[in-house]
Amino acid sequence: MKKFALFVCVISTLALGTAAQKKDEPPAWAYVVPPPDYQAPHDDGSLRHVPDSTSAWTLTQLRDFFFAPDWHPADHPPMPEVVAHGRKPGVFACGFCHRADGPGGPENASLAGLPEAYILQQMADFRSGARKSLTPDRGPVAAMTSVAKAVNAVEAASAAAYFSHLKPRKAITVVETAWCRKPM
Repeated sequence: MKKFALFVCVISTLALGTAAQKKDEPPAWAYVVPPPDYQAPHDDGSLRHVPDSTSAWTLTQLRDFFFAPDWHPADHPPMPEVVAHGRKPGVFACGFCHRADGPGGPENASLAGLPEAYILQQMADFRSGARKSLTPDRGPVAAMTSVAKAVNAVEAASAAAYFSHLKPRKAITVVETAWCRKPM
């Protein structure tokens, strides 16, 4: 009976929490937003590196929306200009967000290996407003919508062709084992 009472209590709490949340707002845990007083670390001019790469850039370079850091250029074909540098003022480098080799990040999509037609359709949907988000004014979605409206057909086609020919990279490795640590 205690387990049932606990179950009812948990369900009721979840239901109340969900009801208290505004209908058109995502849960706070789903989209991390920096605090209003957040200050990005100052660029001291030192070069940043990643494993197995001879490339190095400063924080200022790595924060430039018109520059796609290419840590491992030998791992993929040369990037088209729109992927590497975009076009000022409104077309950010595609590789800045989606990375030079196409895996994307936690805030956006991996484009590596997706069909060209699919990528172009997503761009068209962002441009027309057919592709929507619960957080349309926040970072990645607002940026993608803006870029989709500013990019021309040739730029979109070259980016779609480039990303579609990249090999998707494995993001996780699952290792099965019969061993399990005993609880304390």
